[in-house]
Amino acid sequence: MQTVVGYYDWHSDEKSSSEIDYFVHCCGRYRLVNKEHFVTYRPDGTANYQLMYIADGKAHFQIDGVWHHLEKGNCVLYRPEDAQRYEYFLDDHPEVYWVHFSCSKKPIISDNTGKDKSRILQVGVHSTYLQLFDTMIHELQIKQPYFEEQLQLLMQQLLNVMRRNCFKEKTVFESYNKEVEEAIRIFHLEPEREFTIRDYAKERGLNYYRFIDTFSRYTGVSPRQYIINIRMTLAKDLLINTDFQILEIAQIAGYENPLYFSRLFKKNCGIAPSDYRCRNT
Repeated sequence: MQTVVGYYDWHSDEKSSSEIDYFVHCCGRYRLVNKEHFVTYRPDGTANYQLMYIADGKAHFQIDGVWHHLEKGNCVLYRPEDAQRYEYFLDDHPEVYWVHFSCSKKPIISDNTGKDKSRILQVGVHSTYLQLFDTMIHELQIKQPYFEEQLQLLMQQLLNVMRRNCFKEKTVFESYNKEVEEAIRIFHLEPEREFTIRDYAKERGLNYYRFIDTFSRYTGVSPRQYIINIRMTLAKDLLINTDFQILEIAQIAGYENPLYFSRLFKKNCGIAPSDYRCRNT
């Protein structure tokens, strides 16, 4: 078992409770790497809420006498005093994040009916979850000033992101929402890349018009304008923080023609690149 754990203090665990909402007692990650089988059984549950997220592989939970074999993208929310029994097997390659926290009223993740009764929620696979869990673990380990308040905010953000994604998993445009998220990731990763949106949609096997419509409703702007916004943000940062010439900045931002870049910059930012640099440096 490979374990990474952070505790509020050495006495803070599943038996801890607090009157402060979203107070984080401990948080960690389990990854089975050599042990064949690992089981946890708490017939009387815990004194606080426990949220478990399957980041990879598969984990097995017995809830109300029924076994559920859950794959990555699912989470389980245990209420205080809920009986707990869950198991991991090496062959399933499980990686599970967990956090114990206190809250005066039931945290809401899903608006759906039925699944929340069994406390099993499909929240999808998103790197944001891992970042939030890892940050909470780090805060508990380092304990910098105001770490308690920071942990409360991180816990609320984790629940809110899960709630949002739980809703998105059920929308009519589920597959296209995921395609939009992937497009956003690629656009940010390669803002200088030369391609047309039509070619991008064709490469991904997407309906061009439906992709444009879904992207625009998702982000508030067209894909082309979204790319321009990324490039202009990059250009503004380079104008302020580097000594690069306008020609060089244009090329870094994905424009071979510096005159076209300057016209586009002025159109989107209301000022020429050279003037923007003078005003902000």
